Amino acid sequence: MNRKFLLNMLLGVTVMWGATSCSEMNEEIADIRGEISELWEKVEVPEAVMTQFASLYPDVKNSDWEEEPEGFEVEFDLGGRERKVLFSATGELLKVEEEINTTALPQEVMKYVQEHFADFTIDEASLVKTGETLKYEVELESRKGEVELLFDQSGKLLAQQGAPVASAGPEFLQASVVGALLPAAENANAFANPVSSWELPAELREVSSIALLADGRMACVQDEKGSIFVFNLKTNKLEEEHPFGEPGDYEGLAIDGNKAYVLRSDGTVFEVSDFKSKKPQVKTHKSVLSASQDTEGLALDKANNRLLIACKGHDKALGENKGIYELNLSTGKMNPEPVIRIALDQEVLKQPVPGKKKVKDGYDVLQPSSLEIHPQTGEYYLLDAVNNRIMVLEKDGRINKSANLDKEQLRQAEGLAFGNNGEVYISSEGSKTGKGVILKYEASL
Repeated sequence: MNRKFLLNMLLGVTVMWGATSCSEMNEEIADIRGEISELWEKVEVPEAVMTQFASLYPDVKNSDWEEEPEGFEVEFDLGGRERKVLFSATGELLKVEEEINTTALPQEVMKYVQEHFADFTIDEASLVKTGETLKYEVELESRKGEVELLFDQSGKLLAQQGAPVASAGPEFLQASVVGALLPAAENANAFANPVSSWELPAELREVSSIALLADGRMACVQDEKGSIFVFNLKTNKLEEEHPFGEPGDYEGLAIDGNKAYVLRSDGTVFEVSDFKSKKPQVKTHKSVLSASQDTEGLALDKANNRLLIACKGHDKALGENKGIYELNLSTGKMNPEPVIRIALDQEVLKQPVPGKKKVKDGYDVLQPSSLEIHPQTGEYYLLDAVNNRIMVLEKDGRINKSANLDKEQLRQAEGLAFGNNGEVYISSEGSKTGKGVILKYEASL
């Protein structure tokens, strides 16, 4: 039962009882609204559910709860977008529904809308995740009414509610798509306008990777020095430097409590225990990758007790693919075979690169500079500094979503990190006379 229904029901009862005057009616309505609020506040959410919600979304202050047949659903705003999360009565996360930009919809979804709904515009689009299953929900509206469509991860239509499908002629592609859908999509890039920015000191001009610490400070590594730096985002000051090794080309960083993992460009991983101590314990995990693969992305996959490694370069043995590799933290060994193969002939990789005169081909269409795992959705995010893109990579190697980055804001985007609520931090190296920067964005793809 929702609030609107409850309000209408109680107002109807009031009218049935009768009110002797307008002022009396207004008083009755005010009383009813107060009673509704009290009733709503009495939704008893189990402690296990509240604990799980607080751990996933610690910074959310305002939320509305409803009890559903499947469990308890909470609705709240995060980064300017609506989100609904469903928990079981025991606190198990069942479903996450997040409002997204139309640019994040698969091409097949947009194609279907364009071909079948000539008089409709997209009112809202959502990504729905249930376990490992992703679906897309699209709400359309026109003078004819409203339609709700549900698509699977590949863009295949699963269900429809509302008005019947209407075939669209070629004129729809010109009038409706160009006039309604495309301008909205172009203006909806979540990475067009950062909400915060920081200039980094000279020591971090060549910042190559970042990781957000539990205390809200940012851990950083740079291309040349074997140290982990700690930068305070609140005071804009470099507060700590923790040496762990010799000078080298360090490109990736992942933090797990007091332990840090640092990736060198040749694929070697340094496991640094108690990295903030004066004498940290350093363990070296040797690479099994070829020198041409030039590793830059490193992500901690705690659920599978492994590190994931992304390669900027290539291995001819993979053909027209690039690989994501794993380092098993239980055995300390690196798998020589990629756990994910990314086909380089995907359409999204063939799109023109803003600011580039030519569309790149071959191995250069994808050059990952960072790899991270979204803390809420579990999605793999790839950053590509050369091609000015941020992308979502599926476990089958398909690039599901992407957005262009502003070259003027991010000269060489090499570091990627997430906050607890999914906010995105991207670091960029500075020019020879400039400074490195970190930019923060409220929303992800």
